[in-house]
Amino acid sequence: MLVRCNIGCKKSNGQTDASLDVESDMIICNTCGENVDGLSDFCKLSMKANGDIIRHKARKAFTFPCNTCDKHVEARFVDGILVGKPCQNNGSGCQINVTEAMLSAIKSTETPDEL
Repeated sequence: MLVRCNIGCKKSNGQTDASLDVESDMIICNTCGENVDGLSDFCKLSMKANGDIIRHKARKAFTFPCNTCDKHVEARFVDGILVGKPCQNNGSGCQINVTEAMLSAIKSTETPDEL
C-alpha cells in the first residue's frame, strides 16, 4: 500500500510502499524497514484484507508459543519435563499448552539419548 513514510525515512521521497507485519501489528516501510507511525486501524485492516502483509519464514516442527518467555520455542523433553529449547527457567518446565497426542508425538520423535 502506498503510504507516507516517517520524516526520518531517507531512502524515499516521502511516499513509499509499506506492508503490515501481522505478528507485531505494525506497518513497516518496505524501503527503509522502519515502523510507519500515524496510520489508522482501518489502514491495517485494508492491508490484511488485500494480502499486503509481511510473510515470515516457516517455523520448525513442534514449535509452540511459550507462556513463560512469550516466544515461539521448539519443544523437547529434558528429564521427562517439556521445555522450550532456548528457555532459561532452570529446568522447571515451560508453560506450553499442547494436547496429550502432541506430547506423545514429541516424545516419539526424540532420539533415546535426548530422553
